[in-house]
Amino acid sequence: MAESDLARRVNAIQNTAEVIAHSLKEMIYEAALKPGQPLIQERIAEMFQVSRVPVRDALQMLIGMGIVVNVPRRGVIVRPLSRKLLDDLFEMRTILEGAAIRMVVRNATPELLRRLDEVVRRQADCLKRGDVKQYGVLDEEFHQVAYAGAGNLRLVELVRANWEMIKHARSASIVMPEHGKEWMASSLRRHRRVLAALGKRDEHLSHTIVLENIQSSKREIVACLKGLGWLEPVPGPERLPRNIQAGASAKPSRGRARNRSAVA
Repeated sequence: MAESDLARRVNAIQNTAEVIAHSLKEMIYEAALKPGQPLIQERIAEMFQVSRVPVRDALQMLIGMGIVVNVPRRGVIVRPLSRKLLDDLFEMRTILEGAAIRMVVRNATPELLRRLDEVVRRQADCLKRGDVKQYGVLDEEFHQVAYAGAGNLRLVELVRANWEMIKHARSASIVMPEHGKEWMASSLRRHRRVLAALGKRDEHLSHTIVLENIQSSKREIVACLKGLGWLEPVPGPERLPRNIQAGASAKPSRGRARNRSAVA
């Protein structure tokens, strides 16, 4: 096989794996795949009409992101949600976004404030229409635009990585429409407060509001997850490192003997 042909095949597998990983991630964020649900290589391969190789690579990508985990004797599953996990994620959010917003205040430009104001206006339109899914897209855009203003690329990358895992927990808003409407309304209020504080160039006020917003968001998510029965009442994965291994070293299970459950 010519080297160029081999390179094309390798690239094709990598691209296919990225498409599959993105699709599965969206299914998790939209609650089509729920916490604890098995992700079976054979079933996923059938779904996308591909071999198991790109599926295996896609699952490794998701494991690296922390939204799925490999469990001995169970295989790869959507990461279960526990109070400990949420406590850790929101503690990290407090640290990272608390630092980032201070930098944003120092670097904020009229153009940044204009862009944030435009996002808030579009979010208000989503609230009127009751469009939770599109609001979620704009919610992420608001944070991306805001923290890009920090001028610290590495910090922004950490904020986004933590945000990706929190989006998994927020998928409950899709399942419970009444919660989705409440979340949109409270989120819009939070964003308007942040925007107003940034407009005043008040670093202390901006920092205080962001921390208050983070705690408010956490309370909403925990209440919704409890209502759905998605929040584990026992210690979660972080206290059981031998049973659930997350990270780049984890490997998806192989063989049909372990893969009897459906992917969706």
